[in-house]
Amino acid sequence: MKMREGESMSVETYRALRASILYGKIAPGAKVTTSVLCQTFDASLGAVREALSRLHAEGLVSAESHRGYRVAPISIEDLRDLTRMRIDIECICLQRSLERGDARWEANLMAAAHLQTKGYMESRSNTYPNAALHELHRDYHRALVSACDSPRLLRLRDQLFDETERYRCMEAIVAPDRDPLEEHRLITEAALVRDVGRAQTLLSDHFQRTSDALIEAMTVQSPVVQQGE
Repeated sequence: MKMREGESMSVETYRALRASILYGKIAPGAKVTTSVLCQTFDASLGAVREALSRLHAEGLVSAESHRGYRVAPISIEDLRDLTRMRIDIECICLQRSLERGDARWEANLMAAAHLQTKGYMESRSNTYPNAALHELHRDYHRALVSACDSPRLLRLRDQLFDETERYRCMEAIVAPDRDPLEEHRLITEAALVRDVGRAQTLLSDHFQRTSDALIEAMTVQSPVVQQGE
């Protein structure tokens, strides 16, 4: 684990462990032990414990009495609830952003859309880092709502986005032929002409398609996965 300049070991350990959970490197429901994490991330026991405490507060890991920690499980019901909440909050943020966005917001949105398209194209050659692709996806959706004037709404939106990422990272497996770039292109066009209703509908459909594909795949999984046990 290479530490960024100016960051403490605790912060870097937290970032690395969080990314491993969000992007599926550590499986949902998996038991995690401090000793293994110390070796994996080349971190001190104190840094690992602090990272786990922060992730517990975010709901990404659960503490088991005298048994350490376990990554939060996934379930169909959780995904359905998460999707409904994300659509509601994201659409509110999107409306506020479209109503208040200026020329700089437009430029940032177009840049984020362009960079994501470029990243997706390069990823097809299997030479583009997967983690970088996730960040471009995050940057695009954040650019859409970046002109929203409510910090609290944006914090809640960011939390829901991160919780959704654990599910979305499975989509390449269950829906390999889907082309999100076309969906993003239509959302961007509607956003730039400030068509709030169309942009909200396209964004809602975009999220729902992901959820539906994952739920269909999870339905044929074992009962343990379905119930999130």
